[in-house]
Amino acid sequence: MNNYKYLIIILLSHLVISSHADTDTQSYEPLVMGVPEFKPYTYLHNGKIIGSAIKQSVPIFSDLKVNTAMKHYENYSLLLKALKNNEINGFFLASQNTERDRHAEFSQPVTFNNWSWFSLKQKKFKYDSGAFKGTATVATIGKTNTFRWLTRNGYQVHSTSISQLPSLLLNKQVDAVFSAESVFLQACKDSEVNISSFSTHIEAKRPFGIYISKQYLGKNKGFMQHLNRIINNTNKGTN
Repeated sequence: MNNYKYLIIILLSHLVISSHADTDTQSYEPLVMGVPEFKPYTYLHNGKIIGSAIKQSVPIFSDLKVNTAMKHYENYSLLLKALKNNEINGFFLASQNTERDRHAEFSQPVTFNNWSWFSLKQKKFKYDSGAFKGTATVATIGKTNTFRWLTRNGYQVHSTSISQLPSLLLNKQVDAVFSAESVFLQACKDSEVNISSFSTHIEAKRPFGIYISKQYLGKNKGFMQHLNRIINNTNKGTN
Protein backbone atom coordinates (compact mmCIF):
# COMPACT_ATOMS: atom_id res chain seq x y z
CA MET A 1 0.00 0.00 0.00
CA ASN A 2 2.81 2.40 0.89
CA ASN A 3 4.56 1.59 -2.40
CA TYR A 4 1.31 2.35 -4.27
CA LYS A 5 1.01 5.82 -2.65
CA TYR A 6 4.64 6.52 -3.46
CA LEU A 7 4.03 5.66 -7.11
CA ILE A 8 1.06 8.06 -7.29
CA ILE A 9 3.16 10.89 -5.81
CA ILE A 10 5.90 10.29 -8.39
CA LEU A 11 3.38 10.31 -11.25
CA LEU A 12 1.68 13.50 -10.02
CA SER A 13 5.04 15.23 -9.61
CA HIS A 14 5.98 14.23 -13.14
CA LEU A 15 2.72 15.67 -14.48
CA VAL A 16 3.28 19.02 -12.72
CA ILE A 17 6.85 19.28 -14.00
CA SER A 18 5.75 18.32 -17.52
CA SER A 19 2.98 20.93 -17.40
CA HIS A 20 5.45 23.71 -16.55
CA ALA A 21 7.88 22.53 -19.18
CA ASP A 22 5.15 22.50 -21.85
CA THR A 23 4.14 26.05 -20.91
CA ASP A 24 7.69 27.32 -21.21
CA THR A 25 8.30 25.67 -24.58
CA GLN A 26 4.86 26.33 -26.05
CA SER A 27 4.92 28.23 -29.32
CA TYR A 28 2.96 31.48 -29.35
CA GLU A 29 1.72 33.62 -32.21
CA PRO A 30 4.04 36.46 -33.34
CA LEU A 31 3.75 39.68 -31.33
CA VAL A 32 3.38 43.22 -32.59
CA MET A 33 4.22 45.60 -29.73
CA GLY A 34 3.61 49.35 -29.70
CA VAL A 35 5.79 51.94 -27.98
CA PRO A 36 5.13 55.65 -27.35
CA GLU A 37 7.27 58.70 -27.99
CA PHE A 38 8.30 58.96 -24.33
CA LYS A 39 11.97 59.84 -24.11
CA PRO A 40 14.17 58.52 -22.49
CA TYR A 41 12.14 55.29 -22.26
CA THR A 42 11.17 54.86 -25.92
CA TYR A 43 11.61 57.24 -28.85
CA LEU A 44 12.51 57.51 -32.51
CA HIS A 45 16.05 58.44 -33.48
CA ASN A 46 17.07 58.42 -37.14
CA GLY A 47 14.11 56.18 -37.91
CA LYS A 48 15.04 53.64 -35.24
CA ILE A 49 13.17 52.93 -31.99
CA ILE A 50 15.59 53.26 -29.08
CA GLY A 51 15.59 54.13 -25.36
CA SER A 52 16.14 52.74 -21.89
CA ALA A 53 12.92 50.67 -22.02
CA ILE A 54 14.11 48.97 -25.19
CA LYS A 55 17.35 47.94 -23.47
CA GLN A 56 15.41 46.62 -20.48
CA SER A 57 12.86 44.76 -22.58
CA VAL A 58 15.11 43.11 -25.18
CA PRO A 59 16.19 40.28 -22.80
CA ILE A 60 12.55 39.70 -21.83
CA PHE A 61 11.27 39.37 -25.40
CA SER A 62 14.34 37.33 -26.32
CA ASP A 63 13.61 34.81 -23.55
CA LEU A 64 9.98 34.60 -24.69
CA LYS A 65 11.27 33.10 -27.97
CA VAL A 66 8.41 34.77 -29.85
CA ASN A 67 8.82 36.66 -33.11
CA THR A 68 8.30 40.27 -32.03
CA ALA A 69 7.94 43.44 -34.10
CA MET A 70 7.70 46.98 -32.72
CA LYS A 71 5.67 49.95 -33.93
CA HIS A 72 6.08 53.57 -32.81
CA TYR A 73 3.15 55.85 -31.88
CA GLU A 74 3.14 59.48 -30.83
CA ASN A 75 1.34 58.95 -27.51
CA TYR A 76 -0.39 56.46 -25.21
CA SER A 77 -3.85 57.38 -26.48
CA LEU A 78 -2.88 56.25 -29.98
CA LEU A 79 -1.35 53.08 -28.54
CA LEU A 80 -4.61 52.12 -26.87
CA LYS A 81 -6.58 52.93 -30.02
CA ALA A 82 -4.21 50.74 -32.05
CA LEU A 83 -4.62 47.90 -29.55
CA LYS A 84 -8.43 48.17 -29.73
CA ASN A 85 -8.19 48.02 -33.55
CA ASN A 86 -5.89 44.95 -33.37
CA GLU A 87 -3.03 46.82 -35.05
CA ILE A 88 -0.83 45.79 -32.12
CA ASN A 89 -0.97 43.00 -29.53
CA GLY A 90 0.36 45.10 -26.65
CA PHE A 91 2.46 48.08 -25.64
CA PHE A 92 5.21 49.05 -23.20
CA LEU A 93 6.38 50.50 -20.91
CA ALA A 94 3.20 51.77 -19.30
CA SER A 95 1.60 52.40 -15.95
CA GLN A 96 -1.77 50.87 -15.15
CA ASN A 97 -5.23 52.42 -15.44
CA THR A 98 -8.80 51.12 -15.63
CA GLU A 99 -9.36 52.00 -19.29
CA ARG A 100 -6.29 50.03 -20.39
CA ASP A 101 -7.33 47.16 -18.10
CA ARG A 102 -10.59 46.77 -20.03
CA HIS A 103 -8.72 45.77 -23.17
CA ALA A 104 -5.40 44.35 -21.97
CA GLU A 105 -3.67 42.65 -19.05
CA PHE A 106 -0.87 44.34 -17.12
CA SER A 107 2.35 42.44 -16.46
CA GLN A 108 4.61 42.26 -13.45
CA PRO A 109 6.66 45.49 -13.14
CA VAL A 110 9.64 45.73 -15.45
CA THR A 111 10.77 48.82 -13.53
CA PHE A 112 9.25 51.69 -11.53
CA ASN A 113 8.40 55.20 -12.60
CA ASN A 114 8.46 58.17 -10.19
CA TRP A 115 5.57 60.59 -10.69
CA SER A 116 7.09 63.85 -9.50
CA TRP A 117 6.31 67.52 -8.98
CA PHE A 118 8.68 70.21 -10.23
CA SER A 119 8.56 73.92 -9.42
CA LEU A 120 10.96 76.86 -9.33
CA LYS A 121 13.30 76.72 -6.33
CA GLN A 122 11.95 79.92 -4.79
CA LYS A 123 8.36 78.64 -4.81
CA LYS A 124 7.02 76.70 -1.82
CA PHE A 125 3.84 74.81 -2.65
CA LYS A 126 1.65 72.33 -0.82
CA TYR A 127 0.75 70.32 -3.88
CA ASP A 128 -2.14 68.47 -2.23
CA SER A 129 -3.79 71.59 -0.76
CA GLY A 130 -7.14 72.94 -1.91
CA ALA A 131 -5.58 76.37 -2.47
CA PHE A 132 -2.97 74.94 -4.85
CA LYS A 133 -5.55 72.88 -6.73
CA GLY A 134 -7.85 75.87 -7.10
CA THR A 135 -5.35 78.49 -8.24
CA ALA A 136 -2.18 76.88 -9.61
CA THR A 137 -1.67 75.80 -13.21
CA VAL A 138 0.10 72.48 -13.62
CA ALA A 139 1.72 71.38 -16.87
CA THR A 140 1.92 67.73 -17.85
CA ILE A 141 2.23 65.64 -20.98
CA GLY A 142 -1.05 65.22 -22.81
CA LYS A 143 -2.75 61.83 -23.15
CA THR A 144 -0.76 60.20 -20.34
CA ASN A 145 -1.68 58.74 -16.95
CA THR A 146 -0.26 61.82 -15.21
CA PHE A 147 -2.74 63.95 -17.17
CA ARG A 148 -5.60 61.65 -16.16
CA TRP A 149 -4.51 61.68 -12.51
CA LEU A 150 -4.33 65.48 -12.33
CA THR A 151 -7.71 65.92 -14.00
CA ARG A 152 -9.44 63.41 -11.76
CA ASN A 153 -7.95 64.97 -8.64
CA GLY A 154 -9.18 68.49 -9.39
CA TYR A 155 -6.02 70.27 -10.58
CA GLN A 156 -5.91 73.06 -13.18
CA VAL A 157 -4.13 71.22 -15.99
CA HIS A 158 -2.15 72.56 -18.93
CA SER A 159 -1.57 69.78 -21.48
CA THR A 160 1.66 70.08 -23.44
CA SER A 161 4.47 68.18 -25.14
CA ILE A 162 7.52 66.78 -23.34
CA SER A 163 9.91 69.32 -24.86
CA GLN A 164 7.89 72.31 -23.62
CA LEU A 165 7.82 71.34 -19.94
CA PRO A 166 11.08 73.03 -18.77
CA SER A 167 10.50 76.30 -20.66
CA LEU A 168 6.91 76.64 -19.43
CA LEU A 169 8.19 76.41 -15.88
CA LEU A 170 11.22 78.66 -16.34
CA ASN A 171 9.14 81.34 -18.06
CA LYS A 172 6.53 81.18 -15.27
CA GLN A 173 3.76 80.26 -17.69
CA VAL A 174 2.77 77.50 -15.28
CA ASP A 175 3.25 77.14 -11.54
CA ALA A 176 4.41 73.53 -11.55
CA VAL A 177 5.07 70.49 -13.70
CA PHE A 178 3.82 67.00 -12.89
CA SER A 179 5.57 64.31 -14.87
CA ALA A 180 7.45 61.06 -14.92
CA GLU A 181 10.71 62.14 -13.30
CA SER A 182 13.04 60.62 -15.90
CA VAL A 183 11.05 62.22 -18.72
CA PHE A 184 11.30 65.73 -17.23
CA LEU A 185 15.01 65.32 -16.48
CA GLN A 186 15.61 64.21 -20.08
CA ALA A 187 13.63 67.21 -21.38
CA CYS A 188 15.84 69.51 -19.29
CA LYS A 189 18.96 67.83 -20.67
CA ASP A 190 17.74 68.14 -24.27
CA SER A 191 16.84 71.82 -23.71
CA GLU A 192 20.13 72.50 -21.90
CA VAL A 193 18.23 73.64 -18.82
CA ASN A 194 19.97 73.27 -15.46
CA ILE A 195 17.88 71.01 -13.23
CA SER A 196 19.21 72.88 -10.17
CA SER A 197 16.71 75.64 -11.05
CA PHE A 198 13.89 73.40 -9.83
CA SER A 199 12.77 71.73 -6.63
CA THR A 200 11.51 68.15 -6.87
CA HIS A 201 8.92 66.23 -4.89
CA ILE A 202 8.04 62.58 -5.59
CA GLU A 203 4.28 62.02 -5.45
CA ALA A 204 4.21 58.28 -6.14
CA LYS A 205 6.33 55.37 -7.32
CA ARG A 206 4.33 53.57 -10.00
CA PRO A 207 4.94 50.13 -11.52
CA PHE A 208 5.99 50.37 -15.16
CA GLY A 209 5.17 47.23 -17.13
CA ILE A 210 3.92 45.61 -20.31
CA TYR A 211 0.30 45.46 -21.50
CA ILE A 212 -0.82 42.47 -23.60
CA SER A 213 -4.22 42.52 -25.30
CA LYS A 214 -6.93 40.23 -23.96
CA GLN A 215 -7.65 39.09 -27.51
CA TYR A 216 -4.06 37.87 -27.94
CA LEU A 217 -4.11 36.17 -24.54
CA GLY A 218 -7.35 34.40 -25.44
CA LYS A 219 -5.61 32.79 -28.40
CA ASN A 220 -2.32 32.12 -26.61
CA LYS A 221 -3.06 30.34 -23.35
CA GLY A 222 -0.41 30.59 -20.66
CA PHE A 223 1.40 33.47 -22.35
CA MET A 224 0.95 35.99 -19.51
CA GLN A 225 2.15 33.55 -16.87
CA HIS A 226 5.19 32.80 -19.02
CA LEU A 227 5.89 36.51 -19.54
CA ASN A 228 5.61 37.26 -15.83
CA ARG A 229 8.00 34.45 -14.92
CA ILE A 230 10.56 35.85 -17.36
CA ILE A 231 10.15 39.39 -15.98
CA ASN A 232 10.58 38.16 -12.42
CA ASN A 233 13.66 36.11 -13.36
CA THR A 234 15.14 39.05 -15.24
CA ASN A 235 14.58 41.38 -12.28
CA LYS A 236 16.23 38.89 -9.92
CA GLY A 237 19.23 38.78 -12.22
CA THR A 238 19.64 42.57 -12.12
CA ASN A 239 19.28 42.94 -8.34
